[in-house]
Amino acid sequence: MKTTFAPGRVAYKGTDDADARSEGRRADLRPREPAAHCGEHMSGPGDDHDEQAASTPSADLSVMVTLLTTEHYNLQTRRAATIGEANGRASIFLGAVSAGLIAIGFHGTSSGRAPGTVLFDVLVLSCLSFLGGVTFLRCVELAIDDWQYYLGITALRQRYVTLAPELAELVASEAGAEQSATMLTPGRQVFQMTLTVAGSIGVITGVLAGADAGVLAYGLHAAFGPAVGVGAAVGLLVTVTCDRFQRARWSGAIRA
Repeated sequence: MKTTFAPGRVAYKGTDDADARSEGRRADLRPREPAAHCGEHMSGPGDDHDEQAASTPSADLSVMVTLLTTEHYNLQTRRAATIGEANGRASIFLGAVSAGLIAIGFHGTSSGRAPGTVLFDVLVLSCLSFLGGVTFLRCVELAIDDWQYYLGITALRQRYVTLAPELAELVASEAGAEQSATMLTPGRQVFQMTLTVAGSIGVITGVLAGADAGVLAYGLHAAFGPAVGVGAAVGLLVTVTCDRFQRARWSGAIRA
């Protein structure tokens, strides 16, 4: 057997080969370390599902908030549309009344009880009464629609507070049934309806209808006193009818 000399060490070729084979067998028997370091989790197909499940609540909340804000915007737009239409109709009606009364004043200064004057006055006042009636009916509908849109916005605000309780102090408090029933509060029922746009138009329409009836009676050769009485009775009847109609519509809307 051939020996190899090195400084400070004596080595044998056969012995070195045996040692190398022994070391290789011992390395095969050693426990293998895991591919990932301790504390790390290997990703698998189930991890993606867990991540999606964890992100689902926040995604659902985001979608819900988007839907709520969109509906809130739509309700506000509808409220603005109803208010704008009511104001526009009231302005048109009042402008027509002003123009009609001016025309009657100029036409009837010196004609007295002439048939042409009576006919002109009756036509103008009848048209104004009709315009007042349809404007009153539409304004009642618009007021109820606006109130229903307001209730929808109030419900959305409550939902905002439910989703984000920290916003409770910032969101306007709910008005609820108390203010919705103010229209029918027993202590203010007599004049409460006249405070609305529809109520004011109803009163003016009653005056126009009474004036129309009085002019017609006066043109049919009735005395001035009885003609005024007929006009007052017709005007009061129309005004009370408008008030009762508006009250009934509001009562039905609130019960619904």
